[in-house]
Amino acid sequence: MPSFSQLPHAAQLDLLERLTRAALTERYGLDGAAVRMEVQQYEDNAVWRITPPGRGSFVARLSVHDGRPAHQQRSEMRWLESLAASRTVAVPEPVTTTGGHYVVPVDVPGHDEPSTLALLHWLPGTADPPYQQPGVAQEMGRATAHLHEHAATVPLTEFNRPVWDAETILLKGHALTDPGAQEQLGAEGTAALRKVAELITPALQEGDPNDRGRIHGDLHRENMIAMVGGRVGIIDFDDCGVGHPLLDIATVLSSVHRIAQKEEGAYEEFARAFLAGYAQVRPLPTDSGRLLEPYLLLRDVFVLNFVTSAAPVNADVASWGPRRIAGIAANIQTYLEGRPYPGTLASE
Repeated sequence: MPSFSQLPHAAQLDLLERLTRAALTERYGLDGAAVRMEVQQYEDNAVWRITPPGRGSFVARLSVHDGRPAHQQRSEMRWLESLAASRTVAVPEPVTTTGGHYVVPVDVPGHDEPSTLALLHWLPGTADPPYQQPGVAQEMGRATAHLHEHAATVPLTEFNRPVWDAETILLKGHALTDPGAQEQLGAEGTAALRKVAELITPALQEGDPNDRGRIHGDLHRENMIAMVGGRVGIIDFDDCGVGHPLLDIATVLSSVHRIAQKEEGAYEEFARAFLAGYAQVRPLPTDSGRLLEPYLLLRDVFVLNFVTSAAPVNADVASWGPRRIAGIAANIQTYLEGRPYPGTLASE
């Protein structure tokens, strides 16, 4: 029997679906054979929408590639549970097993990495809120601020998650430390990234530990949900960790800039409305106008780390990853030539 990594992408997903159906039956008291499973993505995790007959939907997330250890996933679930109870921002609420566990191990034949399954309630709505519609940008900002306000005011004991800072993302990140990643970046792209690291690390290290807290870590627009009544919810906390809230803010802005930049003034209008909505809930981080640009760069390095590690082993990422790498490398080069980094607000 071939190893899991040698199976074609479709065969991997088929095997993971069968294992997930079995776990739903054995661990969650659901009829795994009867549920409808709709694939949402398969990158580091395989994610399905699960709909049992006559019941509401769930999200099943099976971590198989470079997944977080089970104790870190339990920290994620505790934060989600606390956020859901606060009712300040809509998030997917975790579902425990019949034995009261947040995360369960799954044995994947031929796979040499530990695999774990988590189940959450489906958050109803539409991903990627229509950012140009009146009030949506402000709601996206308010949802982000509520997330950070909860992190700043509600303590969670033993929150064990990755630290997202200049050292882990930039200086020790995959893009700058892995030969395979550097091959994908090319000699010029790698040299430019090293130069950027020298330039922006001092700004990213500013402030004291009180400036850092729990953050989403991957808060792009497709991880935000437009809900009935105009609210905006937040999903996919798989990369949550400890970092500066400006990384979340930069991630939202960068993701909208990528689709809004072709229409003159659209991004700037969104960004200012988003930041105004954030400020209605809690003050913007200190020196946010000055520090936004280095955090926009840090966000793109976060993307580079993911793409350069996933593209060699994941066909879906390989289909779009090289274009994304080339685009970020080009943006870094123009930044080194003296132009503002994409997403920077000139008057802020």
